[in-house]
Amino acid sequence: MVYLRNAWYVAAWSDEVSDNLLTRKILNEQVLLYRTEAGELVATANTCPHRFAPLHLGKVVGDAIECPYHGLRFNDEGRCVFNPDGDGRIPAGARLRTYPVTERLGAAWIWMGDPARADLAMIPDFEFLEDPSYRTVKGVLHVRANYRYINDNLMDEAHLHMVHHNSLACDMVRRAKTELVKDEGGTIWANRYGRDGAPPAIFDMMWRMTRGDYEGTMDHWVEGGWKAPCFVRNNTGVVLHGRPREEGLETKNAHLLTPETESTTHYFWAICRNFRTDDAELDEGIRTGTEYAFVHEDEVMLHAVQEAMGDREFWSMKPALLQADIGAVELRRTLDRMIAAEQAGQDAGQAGRPQPARSAESVG
Repeated sequence: MVYLRNAWYVAAWSDEVSDNLLTRKILNEQVLLYRTEAGELVATANTCPHRFAPLHLGKVVGDAIECPYHGLRFNDEGRCVFNPDGDGRIPAGARLRTYPVTERLGAAWIWMGDPARADLAMIPDFEFLEDPSYRTVKGVLHVRANYRYINDNLMDEAHLHMVHHNSLACDMVRRAKTELVKDEGGTIWANRYGRDGAPPAIFDMMWRMTRGDYEGTMDHWVEGGWKAPCFVRNNTGVVLHGRPREEGLETKNAHLLTPETESTTHYFWAICRNFRTDDAELDEGIRTGTEYAFVHEDEVMLHAVQEAMGDREFWSMKPALLQADIGAVELRRTLDRMIAAEQAGQDAGQAGRPQPARSAESVG
């Protein structure tokens, strides 16, 4: 499978890497993450170039990673600096691939393409992840589906009333039309606004927990913004019908996808709120509810789709499209252009800039 390589991907939440060795497969490459004595993050290939042992079974010695098989040590630049065998000669070709890596938004970001093109400005701005006024509940899940199906899912409000009928379903949102917005920063938004109806069960619960009982109906918004190649932010909230949105209850959510293989994905999620920020019980409720919704509802359907599709190309199947698909269609076309441009040696960023809007029904 062809990926967009000149891009940042999340390799881990920062707190997953301390004094341990963490390995993850990213874009079909097994990567090793560890920290130096100064706490700096290092990302290298996970395979020793001598006899191909997995390095995550070794240990960190000073700032070097020691292979568990024959004891070769590699520094944070990937260069072999120690051979305990015989005369200690460093063998030719004893070098690890290293990857540009940085930490932002509480996550470790890795660049899988040309190191000379690594640009920190390309990391998406999910500012609420670093806003001290927000409480963040986060996690990571392994999804048995291609990352592009998860992109589709996160930008698709139409599935809520079926897949999440006991938690996120909302009749006024089901009846609403998806609005497509493309901003100058390259984010593609698919938004729905429901008015004068009953809120989703989960927001009814949170409102009563934090604000008390209420009378009448509510307004509800679900906004999904995609940034290439696989990052989605959601603004989701409710307010008493007719009142300003600022008086309502809202969560800002980050969905950071990292392709593992053609059919599996690392899903880093974060739910952020600016109410009841010191409530550990609410934290646990959000964590349990989020993981249940994805593991027992979304992931079941996404895996079923993956199994049904196999390695067939999406557009070759000539999908019948709904109005609600307008956001997912736009992001698929954008990502297709970016990957094609990168493969042709052109500027993928230029290819990803907003194009004139087309309807979801126009597939050709």
